[in-house]
Amino acid sequence: MDKKVFKVVAGAGALAGDGAYPTVSAALAAACEQVPDESVSVEVRVAPGEYRERVEIRRPNVTLVGETAESVRIVYGLGAFMESGDGSGVDGKLGTFRTYTVLVDAADVALRNLTIENDAGDGREVGQGLALYADGDRLVVDSCRLLGHQDTLFCGPLPPREVKPGGFIGPKQFAPRVVGRQYFRRCLIAGDVDFIFGGGRAYFEGCEVRSLNRNMDVNGYVTAASTPEGEPFGLVFHGCSFTAEVGVADGTVYLGRPWREFAQTVLLDCWLGAHIKAEGWWDWNKPAAHGGSFYAAGALHGPAGDVAGWPEWAHAIAPADAARLSRRAVLAGDDGWDPEGGEGDAVETAHLSDNGRTLHIQAYFEDEPALRRRFARDGRSAAFAGGSAEDWLAWRGRSRERLADLLGISLLERCEPEPRVLERALLPGGITRTKMAILTEPGVWMPFYLLKPAEHKRGADGRALCWVCPHGHQGAGKDSIAGVSGVPATDDAIRRFNYDYGLRLARMGYVVACPDARGWGERRDWKGQGDQEQLYLRGTCANQAKMAEPLGLSVAGLNTWDLMRLVDYLDARGDVCMDELGCLGFSGGGEQTLYLAALDPRVKKAFISGYLYGYADALLHLNGNCACNYAPGLWRLFDMGDIASLIAPRPLVVQSCEGDHLNGPRGLANVDEQLEVVRAAYDLAGHDENLAHEVCPGGHHLGVFNLEEEIAWLDDQARKDCER
Repeated sequence: MDKKVFKVVAGAGALAGDGAYPTVSAALAAACEQVPDESVSVEVRVAPGEYRERVEIRRPNVTLVGETAESVRIVYGLGAFMESGDGSGVDGKLGTFRTYTVLVDAADVALRNLTIENDAGDGREVGQGLALYADGDRLVVDSCRLLGHQDTLFCGPLPPREVKPGGFIGPKQFAPRVVGRQYFRRCLIAGDVDFIFGGGRAYFEGCEVRSLNRNMDVNGYVTAASTPEGEPFGLVFHGCSFTAEVGVADGTVYLGRPWREFAQTVLLDCWLGAHIKAEGWWDWNKPAAHGGSFYAAGALHGPAGDVAGWPEWAHAIAPADAARLSRRAVLAGDDGWDPEGGEGDAVETAHLSDNGRTLHIQAYFEDEPALRRRFARDGRSAAFAGGSAEDWLAWRGRSRERLADLLGISLLERCEPEPRVLERALLPGGITRTKMAILTEPGVWMPFYLLKPAEHKRGADGRALCWVCPHGHQGAGKDSIAGVSGVPATDDAIRRFNYDYGLRLARMGYVVACPDARGWGERRDWKGQGDQEQLYLRGTCANQAKMAEPLGLSVAGLNTWDLMRLVDYLDARGDVCMDELGCLGFSGGGEQTLYLAALDPRVKKAFISGYLYGYADALLHLNGNCACNYAPGLWRLFDMGDIASLIAPRPLVVQSCEGDHLNGPRGLANVDEQLEVVRAAYDLAGHDENLAHEVCPGGHHLGVFNLEEEIAWLDDQARKDCER
């Protein structure tokens, strides 16, 4: 007979008519009612959601499966110190064994793709709190997360007798003590004190066993077995990784202690983190456990894998003897049960890295060397190869056209800007901040701030001196550049990078335009919209690139186009000195400044900070940079120095930082190589005095110690060029 399937959807209400139940317990009750023949398998499929309930599985042949362990959470929060409500229990408290979130009290049950959690909290405050009470034969727990603090997972049965009267009060207090077989595969089990305990025959394979932090000298105990006397097996861990959350001090966690004197706990091919104590086990002040218990290990790995410090009553298992502790041997019983069905038990714990969660790979088969060879062979095919100023001028004209085509700029459509004023604010120092928006192509709006000092500098024609200031990454788009105040996330970015360079220029007396690039600030695509800090600070450049590149466009080209249209708008205003227009940008803003100044001669002076280095080191090698840095076919024709050469002979300041990681592995040598290309262009153009390079100490940031002097120098050079 085919198995019967029941569905659970959180808050199912209206879906009940489609056979969905709002709780796991309701679905299990329906299964018991509708399929009374317990030899028939039933499956309860749980949709994503949090199910705050206690679940009891008392029917055999039940599979409870979630969509994924991350998305399906069965949660409850009872602690042993909490009042029982009916006066029962020791001192009217619940006690340990009535705190479970999920109880399994039946044979042939499987739990898959679930989070089962007891969130009552720290056991020192609330007492023990079970996430899973497992007491059935042939139980499979596969790809689940079992989360709690003290006593997270109980592998039944209970010991024969209580130490204190009433200590076992709960669902199995008076039940026969039958040892069931339990198989835990690929599970995360987290807790602090005795968080895997009991008398069951349990086999843990490929599980992560994570110790939580209590900030104590003895931070916890992983296991507390109570294997009945005469049982051949207890708790067996094979291919498991014993890890700890951040903050757990080294050497503060015992692998286990005997809840009863005949406890058995064995580790095979397991990885032990540095949090595990060198002595491994504690006898819980039970000398009888020295002879009655069986604590053993074979083939341990990791920082605490050395068993030299273990007590003499713990055992080492030789490889030849490990076979008797295999999954098939431990779980076979009288019926030959093997939940995995066949031979094979390979695990990779011997190759784990120092964190215990990832494989350490000795050698990588990467393709960067081949790409570097191709770059050296085919890159910069369109670099300047002439020898005279006339040759260079001709090359500059051709290269601007080719670069515009590569970026996709030639495919874009002009339109009227239709400027709109959205809001105004008066900033300290008499600076008016106007938020505006213009159309850069049909249907595409670009918001920007226009900062205008009450008394602004004027150019040779009497009009306002103006700078365009595109932004970089990690600064909430235009908000950080314009120095928007009262927003802590933006303030962090400004403090970290000196990101408020638009406001700095306005305070120097310049009119400043601070636009949002595509995918940033108010232009974020749906995937990056929202108020979370990481969404607010970052952009959706990768999404833009995936949409743009199949259409022959690029993010760099789209941003350059938008900046060109902003220059159109500034020109049309009539109050901006276009003969002395400047552009300043840091990091991703430096990239935008590079392309705009290279392609639009209306930019008369440029300041590029944190973005002028060779592609091979800074982009091909690092290759974690934003998608806005890449354009198909670009490197085959030009390197960054070739593009910067298109700015010559206009005044240019390049600013680099000694410790900027974006320089690549060779540091400033990578920058200097590109600057040599740029200097050659300025020499041919007869204006080597118009190129300056500043090197700042520290990591990736905009240097501001000499900013006013450098801006004044650019003003002077641009004014001289204007007067020639």
